[in-house]
Amino acid sequence: MEHRGRRGLIVMACLLAVGCQRGDDAPAGPGSPGLGWPSPFAISPSPDGSERVWSGVLPCSDCDGVDTRLVLRVTGKKRSYLMIETYVGGERPNRFQRAGRWTEKTLFLDDETLTTYTLDPGQGSQTYALRADGALELLDVDGRPSAQAIAYRLQRL
Repeated sequence: MEHRGRRGLIVMACLLAVGCQRGDDAPAGPGSPGLGWPSPFAISPSPDGSERVWSGVLPCSDCDGVDTRLVLRVTGKKRSYLMIETYVGGERPNRFQRAGRWTEKTLFLDDETLTTYTLDPGQGSQTYALRADGALELLDVDGRPSAQAIAYRLQRL
């Protein structure tokens, strides 16, 4: 039993070390097949602004949190995203990647003008509001901020 507990602590320490590592400090690795993306931990914001990166730990109902990294990329007129989610303390498999397209809209909500980014519009999409501090805040299915909005924020890198 002690051996199993020690192995769990080692795995958790490795996950924390990887999750806390900034993209520009990590060595580059092989890309995801067919997507043209670098290793998820080698992603850093592009100097020309064509790629923007956010990261944070979002709440999870059956784990300790979802370590999330979101990259929005613009290439010409094409808008694509990559999202990497690692479920901390959850059942295996605990790391998922998804990619797709995104759209940008301006919403007027509670006397406030918000720029929103919707991932995979029309396909079980997620919408994030861009906040004044540069953070992205996940909106609920009705397009409104959560009562615990601060917990649903990804910080701009």
